[in-house]
Formats: sequence, C-alpha cells, structure tokens
Amino acid sequence: MNSDYLAGWDVKAEQRKADFMEHMYQCSGRANMGPGITGLYTGLWQEFCLKEAGPFARNKYFEMLEAVKLFEEQQTKEASIVS
Repeated sequence: MNSDYLAGWDVKAEQRKADFMEHMYQCSGRANMGPGITGLYTGLWQEFCLKEAGPFARNKYFEMLEAVKLFEEQQTKEASIVS
C-alpha cells in the first residue's frame, strides 16, 4: 500500500482538529437530541461561530477599541506634561 500521502501528515494537528470538533459537538448538545440530530456534525462550525466565537470576538473588539482610546489619552496627557 502506498502511504506517500501521509508524508506531510501532522498527527498532533490532526488530533487537535478532531478534539476541537468533538468539543463543538458536545457543546452543541446534539449528543442528546434524538434521531436526526444525534451524530450530526454538519453545521457545527457555523453554530460555534455564531454562539460562542462570534460573541467573544465582538466583545474583544470593543475591549480593544477602549484600550486604544485609553492609550491615546495617556499619550496626549504625557505629551502635554513634557511640553
């Protein structure tokens, strides 16, 4: 059997992908939803982005804006003290 396709295989990276997919599946609650949903991995990434990563990223964005504003205000204060 030719296994050349595994030459660049990163076992750790592939395991991390599988572990994260399992995390998304468990967080979705699909394991306990019954026929038609149990075992369904389709749409997990979109669901994760909307329910978990999206709100987190949105909050981080506004935290970053506030940090930049505070930094710029501090720079202005320091510049006025020096001059």
